[in-house]
Amino acid sequence: MSLWSWLTGSGQSSSLPRPPIEPLPPAVEQKQGSLVGSINSLAFPQPLLYAALGGYASNTGVPVTPLTALQSTVVYGCAKCISEDIAGLKVQIRRRLVTGGWIVDPLHRLNRVLRHPNKFQSRFQFWAYVLTSYCLRGNAFIYIERDQAGNPVELIPVSPDRVTVRLSPETGLLWYRINSLHIGFGVLVPPEDMLHMKNISIDGYLGLSPIACAQDAIGLALAAQQHGAILFRQGGQISGVLKHPGRLSKEAADNIAESWRDTHSGVQNAHKAAVLEEGMTFEKIAITNEDAQFLQTRQFQVADICRLYRVPPNKVGDYGRATFSNIEQQQLQYKDDCLEPHTDQLRDLMNEQLLFDDERDVYEVYWDYTSMLTGSLTQRYQAYQIGLLNGFLNRNEVRVTENMNPIPGGDEYRVPLNTAADDPNPMHGETIGQQIPREDDNGTGDRDEI
Repeated sequence: MSLWSWLTGSGQSSSLPRPPIEPLPPAVEQKQGSLVGSINSLAFPQPLLYAALGGYASNTGVPVTPLTALQSTVVYGCAKCISEDIAGLKVQIRRRLVTGGWIVDPLHRLNRVLRHPNKFQSRFQFWAYVLTSYCLRGNAFIYIERDQAGNPVELIPVSPDRVTVRLSPETGLLWYRINSLHIGFGVLVPPEDMLHMKNISIDGYLGLSPIACAQDAIGLALAAQQHGAILFRQGGQISGVLKHPGRLSKEAADNIAESWRDTHSGVQNAHKAAVLEEGMTFEKIAITNEDAQFLQTRQFQVADICRLYRVPPNKVGDYGRATFSNIEQQQLQYKDDCLEPHTDQLRDLMNEQLLFDDERDVYEVYWDYTSMLTGSLTQRYQAYQIGLLNGFLNRNEVRVTENMNPIPGGDEYRVPLNTAADDPNPMHGETIGQQIPREDDNGTGDRDEI
């Protein structure tokens, strides 16, 4: 495979055995070389090609690529928060009830795949990698390996560097050419065997990379970070011009400048006293950090990059505007505005690609946010008390939520007498303290209190 083919992902050599993949339709197979065009071209190059050409253009002069962007602690923090928070959620299959509502189905065949997606990654590692690719590249690809019956048996993430997206002119569907050690090289994957997660798109086929869209904002953060590092390396307190009353040769001027740098540059040499000879004077001409608003620039870039990912600044360690009264609301905002759009897209893709046609009206993939919404111990126990007293929670449900073992009799729902119906708990018959009609031995139908 040539270097250009490796960078653009257009190599078609196959040194590993290919998995069973449905062949292209005849109309597409005959015209594969000419009409099935690759969307990844110089207009949409692969990320490795961007890196080879020097990275995304940035007006600050700092190359911005998905890799260099991670040098910004804010980009790294946002990508880490989103990927790890979603990876920590439970992914389950739930079934629609005839009477309305849903119930988790632990026996569904997909639960095993969701618990252990593939042989080389845990569930947490799998989803963390998928969401990291999505946050940095704007696209995430998951290959679905199926058995002979069409059941998904493994989910394999593929780096966007190793995927070339192709558009079929006959069907208008996207096909994916993959170069992967786990799948094979030059493998052409049909759309039904690929979960393609996309960021916002301007063509409907590929998601836009947040790094490319905000290259100047991220480049400014990297430039300010580098400026601060160079400032301490060279010493920002003594920077200016040395003036000599006479005329110096080039060699003498170079010697004086080199001696000055060796003596006064760097953090270790900061605040050293300067000794000037032969009537030389020092004139400071560099603007100060306050004049350049260095600290304010770095602070603003935190909010600017957080705005890109819709992550509250407190999630990346900036508590400047966080208070005890709004920190909980920011957590809810983070869940609703940042995390749920990602899991909603994954839910729709997984429902469409992992479930059979006759299952989609009955089953769905469910992302459980319960663990993220837990409050303090006092708040949780107060909420449990409200649920227990009003009869929509029982003691075993509370104990399971708190990782405790169920107890005998804990499945009963208890309600206050002044709000109880004749039979508020039909699953368990009678409720403690409830008055229900019961016939005595004479059949009079008198009411006895239980």
